[in-house]
Amino acid sequence: MTDKDPNRPIDRIRNSALSMKIGENGDGPIGTIIDMQQSLYSVHEHAIFAIQIADQIDPQRTNTAIPNTQQKVLSLGAQDPEVARTYLTAYTLFKSLHLGPRFDEKKSLQLAFEFLAIIAAILDEQRRLDAATKVAVDEFEALPAKDRSLRLPALGDVSHRCNAFTQKIGHAVDMLEEIARLFYPGEITNKWVDSLAVLLAQKHGEDASVTRAMQERGPALLQLRRLRNMVEHPKDGDRIAVYDFKLLPSMELLLPSVNIQLPGEEPVTGSLVSLMEQVRSSLVDDAEHLFGLLVAANLQPPSKFNICLIELPEDRRPKWNPHQRLSYGIEINGQVQPLG
Repeated sequence: MTDKDPNRPIDRIRNSALSMKIGENGDGPIGTIIDMQQSLYSVHEHAIFAIQIADQIDPQRTNTAIPNTQQKVLSLGAQDPEVARTYLTAYTLFKSLHLGPRFDEKKSLQLAFEFLAIIAAILDEQRRLDAATKVAVDEFEALPAKDRSLRLPALGDVSHRCNAFTQKIGHAVDMLEEIARLFYPGEITNKWVDSLAVLLAQKHGEDASVTRAMQERGPALLQLRRLRNMVEHPKDGDRIAVYDFKLLPSMELLLPSVNIQLPGEEPVTGSLVSLMEQVRSSLVDDAEHLFGLLVAANLQPPSKFNICLIELPEDRRPKWNPHQRLSYGIEINGQVQPLG
């Protein structure tokens, strides 16, 4: 059977999906279609759609009026680094062909998409907070001072926004933990970051690149996970204080902000929007590094070929997916070439 067999169910579904007009012009063309079991996900430049054809909705065809359906599941696509460096990287790398037959390829893709959905939710909250902040500032600047008093702007729900944000951070790190456990089923203990570092050292040695990489990246993951606890269970010197707009002695208006207090360190104050941006960027970086690390540590290349993990040069990346950096390579005549 070839890679694309018109008689195979998944390819019949894919061909039917490709015959549909999916999305709007602003979503861009389809870059790839990914089988997510219950539906196909068409990844466009600026959106992702879930597609189900009538045969999937009603396999017995009891109702001939059932139409094919499409539903936008994300307003991000392959042109967004968040999609390329997480979900599309997982789609490329999480292959049982290279990772061994026990690797749960289907589950790994589901978890990677759930992680991406959390990242998208953080980005959406960041944009809404930024927009609400700008509206409040514009209204404030339009009001004159009266009787030596100044009515400060207020969002009124900054603490709620921060709490929801840190909840999403915790869920995102939990998704990464579940993905790590797919590579080492039954071997990782409750403290998964430390446990994974120990496992890598045992299997590959303390000086192995994958071991060192996990030792270097692990503390950042732990710190991200800790942010939720600092909000939910604050302690003296280990908490996040949240503020609405404040007027500083310098007469500057402090935007909605957080004050992060860590043991033995000077408190740090910054805008909540900036914290969201930094954390979102860090989560994407950590996911990409973790995916590559896990694959590199578990790669099982066919005996006749030297398969390896590579970083794609920018000029070898497809135009529809310019931000995905990690892929498989194959060594041919002493040179490594991208696979596929």
